[in-house]
Amino acid sequence: MKKITLLTLFAIVAMQFTSCGKLNEKAFVGTWGVEKIEYYNIDYAGNPIASSLETFDMVPGDSQSGIDLIFREDRTGEMRDRSRDTIKTDWNEETHTYETIIICPDTTIVSKFTYSVDKRSSILYMNMESPVHTYKMNIVNMDKDSFIYENEYGTNYVEKAYMKRLSNSAVKSATRGSQPTRPYREGSFLSGK
Repeated sequence: MKKITLLTLFAIVAMQFTSCGKLNEKAFVGTWGVEKIEYYNIDYAGNPIASSLETFDMVPGDSQSGIDLIFREDRTGEMRDRSRDTIKTDWNEETHTYETIIICPDTTIVSKFTYSVDKRSSILYMNMESPVHTYKMNIVNMDKDSFIYENEYGTNYVEKAYMKRLSNSAVKSATRGSQPTRPYREGSFLSGK
């Protein structure tokens, strides 16, 4: 009888450890830099279509063309994007065109967000303030220094990003590197609007 009770106790403890895991809001606190972004289409079963894969390697924390995500303990944060080669503003509903286009801006675009984590589903929800939009990131791998998410930003269109920890605090560190121009993907988190 004691063996059964002891085995049951071990099973309950094991289930608690596996259900809680390391994925929670505190695991994200700090500054993260984008290391790589992949865009691809998926088939009817959710598998990547190899011929559609586009990969963009980046330097995490790059002060000239990097993208950083800063997560604070109060579940707020910001995305600092220095990778844009074109900024389009002033959408005209009548003509369906942008009125202002700035090519090669030397600027950092800061987008504020709030976030939450669904531990059971391994999902990170990012609620952007402007424009108001919620992104649902499936966390496919996470350790103390990196995480990978997948975001289906359109029907059968996926953005997969590889993030590297730059700091355990919400302070931005930066190095300098270069990166290829990446295409605009409407609806995606890192390159959409």
